[in-house]
Amino acid sequence: MDEAWGDLMPEDKVDAVNKLRKTTEVVMVGNSVNDAPAMAHATVGIATGAAGSDVALETANVALMADDLSHLPFAVELSRHTRRIILQNRRLQELS
Repeated sequence: MDEAWGDLMPEDKVDAVNKLRKTTEVVMVGNSVNDAPAMAHATVGIATGAAGSDVALETANVALMADDLSHLPFAVELSRHTRRIILQNRRLQELS
């Protein structure tokens, strides 16, 4: 992670995500209806907490069921591991 921004208005979050997407991939983490538009514009949107807004949970690509961001590295590693297995299975399927 290179930068973390907080205390932005919803429209400022979308503007920030769109600005960053011009040069890099962007992950947006949030839990409220105010975060949903920025999550929709991000490369990957991550909603935190089962008590988060329904809009945020439905917009996100990933939903962490706890508000504890220390679970984020586990989720990233799990997704990488899952992707490796999918690619491995695809290669095996192509060989058969």
